[in-house]
Amino acid sequence: MKTTTPLTRTSVRAALAAFAAAAIAGGAGRSAAQVPQERAAAPAPEGKTIQLRVGRSAILKAPWKVTRISVTDPLVADVQALTPDQVLVMGKSIGSTDVILWSEAEEAMQSRVEVDEDLGRIQEELARLFPHSTLEVTRTRDVLVVKGLLAKAEHASQLRKLLEASGQRHVDMTSVAGVQQVQIQVRVAEVSRTAIRALGINALHTGPHFFGASTIGSSSGGATNRINVGPPEGATAGGDLPFVFNSPVNVSPLVSLFTGFPDADLQVFLQALAENQYLRILAEPNLVAMSGEEASFLAGGEFPIPVVQGGSSITTSITIEYREFGVRLKFRPTVLGDGTIRLEVAPEVSDLTDVGAIEIQGFRVPSLLTRRAQTTLELESGQTFAMAGLLNRRNDARTSRVPLLGDIPVLGALFRSVRYQSGETEMVVLVTASLVEPLSTGAPPSEPGAMHTPPDDWELFAGGRIEGEPPSVEHPRIRAIREMGLDRLRGPGSWGSYDRPAAPSRADLKPEEAGSK
Repeated sequence: MKTTTPLTRTSVRAALAAFAAAAIAGGAGRSAAQVPQERAAAPAPEGKTIQLRVGRSAILKAPWKVTRISVTDPLVADVQALTPDQVLVMGKSIGSTDVILWSEAEEAMQSRVEVDEDLGRIQEELARLFPHSTLEVTRTRDVLVVKGLLAKAEHASQLRKLLEASGQRHVDMTSVAGVQQVQIQVRVAEVSRTAIRALGINALHTGPHFFGASTIGSSSGGATNRINVGPPEGATAGGDLPFVFNSPVNVSPLVSLFTGFPDADLQVFLQALAENQYLRILAEPNLVAMSGEEASFLAGGEFPIPVVQGGSSITTSITIEYREFGVRLKFRPTVLGDGTIRLEVAPEVSDLTDVGAIEIQGFRVPSLLTRRAQTTLELESGQTFAMAGLLNRRNDARTSRVPLLGDIPVLGALFRSVRYQSGETEMVVLVTASLVEPLSTGAPPSEPGAMHTPPDDWELFAGGRIEGEPPSVEHPRIRAIREMGLDRLRGPGSWGSYDRPAAPSRADLKPEEAGSK
């Protein structure tokens, strides 16, 4: 006989708890294969980074069969399936992108593709286009960097145009090889000769019943002696007018000889001149400038020019401006490489002269006699170029006479004034350009006047000398100059040309050579 236990609230709760515990224990005891799994997307494994050049390709191999391919930036790279597990990657333009491959089980593999220019090919092309140049091509991110030395300056502009035409972002860090400092020596030599021959006679006669004068034109077009005879200021018109000298009859500086005859009341002024003038101008300005920079030089001065600024009807405002004159030089060198220099040079020589001078309210303003040249030329280092030559000949003749009286033989000379002037000017401008470097010596070179010795009392008062005896040959300063080879330098500059060997010091010479120096 079965016995049943009645269900109570307490027994039900105990049964539910026992069932839950049994369920948990049974679940823990099952294997992983018995538990249902949920499919989740696994992270894509990272592939290798592919380095490509533009126009080149590489093969990417997957560990399983590829069903799908994706390129994030198709402008940078392109892909093509070769086999189920091999993909061809081709570089199209500079940049970076990603290539993603998927399998049948939706497994993914991602590879980084970086496309760059073929720097070796670019460097080979630059070496072919610019021979004798040492160029190096590198890349910093997306910027192409070209650095090195160019053989010629014109290659710099050509390289810049080539890089701009390529359309790439670039930085040009190249420079022209060789010395970039240029010394220019300009010699302006001018010789002027002038010959003048002039003859003029003026005469003045006065008397109780007659007076008269002959004032034939002089070299300047006026009378040798100005004679102002007439009624005095304030005299009444009509009647007997007295004739007086309204200005003194001084001897003009144009007069060479004059004489007077008191008994005959006669004065004679004679201008007889034979004059020769010789003028020689030699200017040698020297300047040093870097390639591409302008340098200027002026040896002269400034003269004032009054300038009327305006004013009222009673007063006038005048200011002073200054104009330069003398020897002026401007030049701009460009080092082209291979010892060649392109030179823009403009020398000018100006002098003050009274020819063409004007007077403004009592101010005398002189004029300028200017010789100017400007040109662009190319020459090798150390070469000399004659950039301007001038040969000017001028003849000027003038005669002034009294009609009829001046044509009388012999006596006609008393009523004539003649002047003949001939001039000749020769000028040449010589330009020498050299590549130079600063003088490298152990001690600074001697400056002009370093060897000057003041005279003692005996040399000054007894000998009339304004400087003393020069120091002996064994003076330390002279010995240092000879050892450095500076005694063979010519000109005011302490610069040595790079294409001339340095002067050997006494320490570099052999004993027999040092004794012969």
